[in-house]
Amino acid sequence: MRYKSTRGGVKDCGFIEAVLMGLAPDKGLLVPHSIPEVSAATLEQWKKLSFPELSTEIISLYIDPKEISKAELAELTRKAYSTFRTDEVTPVAPLGGDYKLLELFHGPTYAFKDVALQFLGFLFELILQKGYANGRLTIIGATSGDTGSSAIEGIRGKKGVDCFILYPNNRTSKIQEAQMCSVPDENCHAIALEDAFFDDCQKIVKTLFADQAFHKKHSLGAVNSINWARIVAQIVYYFYAQLKFDEPCHFSVPTGNFGDVLAGWYAKQMGCPCKSLVVATNANDILARFFATGTYSKPPSVVETVTPSMDISVSSNFERFVYHCCGDDDKILKGLMDTFEATGAFTASPEHWEKCKAEMYAGSCQQPQILATIKKWHEKTDYVLDPHTAVGVYCAEQLKATLGPGPVVCLACAHHGKFPTSIEKAIGAATLAEVPEEKNLTDLLDLPKRKNVLVNSLDAVVDFVEAKVGGGKPAAKKAKK
Repeated sequence: MRYKSTRGGVKDCGFIEAVLMGLAPDKGLLVPHSIPEVSAATLEQWKKLSFPELSTEIISLYIDPKEISKAELAELTRKAYSTFRTDEVTPVAPLGGDYKLLELFHGPTYAFKDVALQFLGFLFELILQKGYANGRLTIIGATSGDTGSSAIEGIRGKKGVDCFILYPNNRTSKIQEAQMCSVPDENCHAIALEDAFFDDCQKIVKTLFADQAFHKKHSLGAVNSINWARIVAQIVYYFYAQLKFDEPCHFSVPTGNFGDVLAGWYAKQMGCPCKSLVVATNANDILARFFATGTYSKPPSVVETVTPSMDISVSSNFERFVYHCCGDDDKILKGLMDTFEATGAFTASPEHWEKCKAEMYAGSCQQPQILATIKKWHEKTDYVLDPHTAVGVYCAEQLKATLGPGPVVCLACAHHGKFPTSIEKAIGAATLAEVPEEKNLTDLLDLPKRKNVLVNSLDAVVDFVEAKVGGGKPAAKKAKK
């Protein structure tokens, strides 16, 4: 399997090179030359597999065995998913009626990002053992909450890897921040940018990856879903869930950076017999607006909501989807992205817009609806939805008549215990007090923290990285806490 950039600057590279590259030099994203197809007979065989075994089968389709053998991959997936609190890794739980929950929060940090980032941490370690990047890698990532803690948990203590995670100060939940800042391992650094949103953090990360001199000097590696390895690992749980049902499912996916629902789209293209995909957005609804109008338009600012991991105005992985819907034409895609970067908007041709709409449905959920959905389902079933999951459930309910018959699998992205303030708003303090406490999360609040607060600037981040791994250059002044 070979890879190329959505913008045409990289025509042919292998899996390991694509993983290490993260973002292509032309600022495009790496995609496979072709999407492998899975036969009905193979699907039948896969029903018998455990999650790590299924991961090995699916991910191996995207890797030349000369780079990573199937035996190496099997050991990697075994180690990655041994860290989860359930043998199923991503179990499907009933919610009520046609509605099911694909619980993706049984990993170390109680968020869906663990599924990919536990895999990616061990993958980076294996790649370095093979002699790539001179045995040293500098991870730089951006987070709106969950990616950072999952990345740090996946990379902590890994030999030869330093990890820097940027996040907007005071715009994650306290537990999300505690997960990032309470890790004592010296190779991990949580960086809170003052007066920033996720998009500011993501812009700095993309700028550093596009700086080829900096990229080469520090052997940069990506943990955000711009990295293809994140997407391919997430493909697995769509197959795992669908193979539990005798009829095609609908999947409703809470969506910020578009990586999770994109993985579902790849699964469907491969032959996963699911029926439809729902892009479920919050008030930051750039994606829902695109599916409704054909115009992808960045809003003037990000709206802060009770779903911080979805408070994003630009969805990086949407570029991969648009590229495929434009017939894998890098010239068309580059033209659209050049226009977007220059003006803050692009409009797809009617043909390409129709293609996008044929692949996915989209909806949005405002803050009052999020809280009402949490309250409604708790009163009906005692199940406590996290705010992000509630967005997926609400949008699925709103679109159910359009989707038609069949099970609706809503991706449960995080454990509700990460967002106690929001859950209290939804169900009330007295009711929340009756919900069993997840002490693995609440105990984090009392641990010592290693938090680095910097001004929101590229130079401040560069200086900090250089001070830690670049030979001792003094770091830029920190912002006041």
